[in-house]
Amino acid sequence: MRSGRVQSQRGNVLIEFAFILPLFLFLLFGVVSFSIALYNKTVLTMAAREGARAGALYDPNGNSAATRARSAAMQVCQNNLISFGGSMNPAVTSTTSGAGGPGDILTVTANMNYSGMFIFWDYSDFLISAATSMRIE
Repeated sequence: MRSGRVQSQRGNVLIEFAFILPLFLFLLFGVVSFSIALYNKTVLTMAAREGARAGALYDPNGNSAATRARSAAMQVCQNNLISFGGSMNPAVTSTTSGAGGPGDILTVTANMNYSGMFIFWDYSDFLISAATSMRIE
């Protein structure tokens, strides 16, 4: 035979779960969104490095260092960035310190506006960027 006290506490676990679940989901979505933003920052860093390396190498075809750098960095961005179905437009710019010849410095900058899985606020203007500079060979 059960006592009256045991039966009165029967739904406590369900009520506690109902209070904790929204907080847990909020933290979970925050962790996932932050992790993907950090991953995209790493991809932009890789894209800037890859673009700078591609632009810094000698090209027998005569393509400019800035053009080679932009196309290599953009390819890395298009292949590896993660979005949540929204429009994601990474921008890649490359500049040289001189005419783009050997010894000049090539700077590649990759950036994008991150719009993650934010529940209560809109961080569509959250800019993530990376830049790399290398000397042209």
